[in-house]
Amino acid sequence: MPKLVIVESPTKAKTLSKFLPKNTYEILASNGHIRDLPKSGLGVDVDHDFTPEYVIPEKATKTINALKKAAKGIDEIILATDPDREGEAISWHLQNILTPKKGKVPTFGRVVFHELTKEALEEAFKNVGTVNLNLVDSQQARRVLDRLVGYKLSPLLWKKVRYGLSAGRVQSVAVRLIVERERERGAFKPEEYWSITVSFIDSKDKKPFTAILAEKDQKKIEVTNEKTAKRIEAELRGDEYAILEVKKSERRKNAYPPLKTSTLQQAMANGYGFSAKKTMTMAQKLFEKGYITYHRTDSLNLAPAFISSARSFAKKQFGASYIPDEGVMYKTKSKNAQEAHEAIRPTDVSRTPDKLKMTSEEIKTYSVIWRRAIASQMMPAVYDQTSMYVASKAGYGLKASGSVVKFDGWMVLDKFLGINSQDEETAENGLSQLPNYLESEIVNLKAVLPEQHFTQPPARYSDATLIKKLEELGIGRPSTYAPTISTISARGYVKKDGRYFVPEEVSLVVTDLLVEHFPEIVDYSFTAEMEEDLDEVAEGQVEWVPLIRKFYLPFDKSVKEKDKTLSKHDITNLGESDEKCPECGKPLIFKLGKYGKFLSCSGYPECAYLKSIETEDDISGDQEKEDFGMCDKCNEGKMILKAGRFGKFLACERYPKCKNTKPFLKKIGIKCPTCGEGDVVVRFAKKRKFFGCSRYPDCDWSSWKIPESPSQP
Repeated sequence: MPKLVIVESPTKAKTLSKFLPKNTYEILASNGHIRDLPKSGLGVDVDHDFTPEYVIPEKATKTINALKKAAKGIDEIILATDPDREGEAISWHLQNILTPKKGKVPTFGRVVFHELTKEALEEAFKNVGTVNLNLVDSQQARRVLDRLVGYKLSPLLWKKVRYGLSAGRVQSVAVRLIVERERERGAFKPEEYWSITVSFIDSKDKKPFTAILAEKDQKKIEVTNEKTAKRIEAELRGDEYAILEVKKSERRKNAYPPLKTSTLQQAMANGYGFSAKKTMTMAQKLFEKGYITYHRTDSLNLAPAFISSARSFAKKQFGASYIPDEGVMYKTKSKNAQEAHEAIRPTDVSRTPDKLKMTSEEIKTYSVIWRRAIASQMMPAVYDQTSMYVASKAGYGLKASGSVVKFDGWMVLDKFLGINSQDEETAENGLSQLPNYLESEIVNLKAVLPEQHFTQPPARYSDATLIKKLEELGIGRPSTYAPTISTISARGYVKKDGRYFVPEEVSLVVTDLLVEHFPEIVDYSFTAEMEEDLDEVAEGQVEWVPLIRKFYLPFDKSVKEKDKTLSKHDITNLGESDEKCPECGKPLIFKLGKYGKFLSCSGYPECAYLKSIETEDDISGDQEKEDFGMCDKCNEGKMILKAGRFGKFLACERYPKCKNTKPFLKKIGIKCPTCGEGDVVVRFAKKRKFFGCSRYPDCDWSSWKIPESPSQP
């Protein structure tokens, strides 16, 4: 009778079936988690050692029935889920569910492998073990802790701020980082400064180069206004110059280490604009197809066999000068990294990106992984660097520098892969060769180019920089970065401006509430220490129940107290405006509502006056002045253009006394080509723009293309 092997996904099962003999193993997939905490309700028995109350989701029922049927009468079931906490938990749940209450109980085994190759699988199936209960406890502890925080804090946020909000142990810290960065930007005051670039030539009008003004009388010079810049420009134009010093040196640029989860996410975000979630989706597919090693890892370790094959590949492809005398080992900085794991690398170095038939996103992800892993075992790039100091008769000092690649080393991979090496890793500031000059040689001024600048505020966080910051703080783990970022976006805490996160108003309110009333939830050190405690659970050094109890008891008490004392009116008050209430004369205050900021009378509840707020970008000046006619309900107010959550609309100016609204139809200045009465307006269907008649449904003309104006030929 064949042994039953269970993995998470059908793709992984298909890959395993290529290596395991069919007459010995039957391979099935669990399709992810088959048991979890309930979607509704706490799902944790806080009175009995925080016992999780697991349920089987409806979508998993069919899979469970199929697995039970396949397991009936089987002597051995081998659990081959992913080699991390989540994978261990899935194996543990499968063992619990597939253990029959009556009859023959099969033997359960656990195999762990970090790549889907013949050699790795043969080794794993030679060393069948059991489920690691320490890892299971660690996963349960994280799941329970996150559920307690989320299900206790979220209802409080619903009542005191806005319905639908959520709080989380890691997500709330991520939001705080984004909020604090935005406030740094708001408080930032730009300062003016000027740079002065001077271009020079030799006496024969050849050998041009540029230098930057750096000193006056051997002291650093700072130009802070136009007046000073113009004065210095005039002095430089009338000055005489000579090369005072020429320095030549050799600089080496080492390859970057192989990738781990966080650096893969950063590389894909910087290079291709991938979100963390998209990167992990692509990496999961590559792993399950057997192309890369496991992609959730903190380790920079590389297997000796891979190092040997990478060196052989580089030597054969580029020559012996491109590899060092010995393989290169990288030290893992993360103290919680599991050294038994490896960095993310290709499973076969000869499987170059051009040989694979995959989607463009998968190819991009694989190329970055392959390049970093191979490069990590190659020689540094070597530059010839030249720096020159130009002195003027009046005491000005100018600096010029240039460099040229002497030996491309690991950078030859860019040429091999046919990609531009001027990416975020290999771009060199001022990568240009300076002409050959001798010290004391006279040079002639060709042009003086003063340029105004202003200091810039700290940049907003992107996927890459947010992950990097969380990692630096010790918050989150390889498996949590992507879902954390996805959650704060889905919950409406942040929006994207290009690649950068911008906090919504609600995130400011929630962050301030948590910092003041639940400081431990968003405290960077506390969150990092909790991560370390949970890692110790995985190592069997700490029991998870006392750890959760120590956190939960004071936390639960605080939530109950704040539920009684916090006032929604005070929390959602964003400050006083300059406007007065037109009905009672009291100041209007900014409030946070379901769809963003609005103005409310400070005399509430005695005065219930409300007023919506449009941003400058919502309504143009021409639209604001446009006459939309009188309200057809009250016949007293005019219809005015407003901006809401779902775009622009028309509303009576007498709101809230009159709540008449109408859709806003953007006209393009052309009459309907069918009826001749209605106007052609812009409409949308499934996010695609089309044109229709304003008299719809009386006139059903529509077109994907803009119609020609009667005046057009």
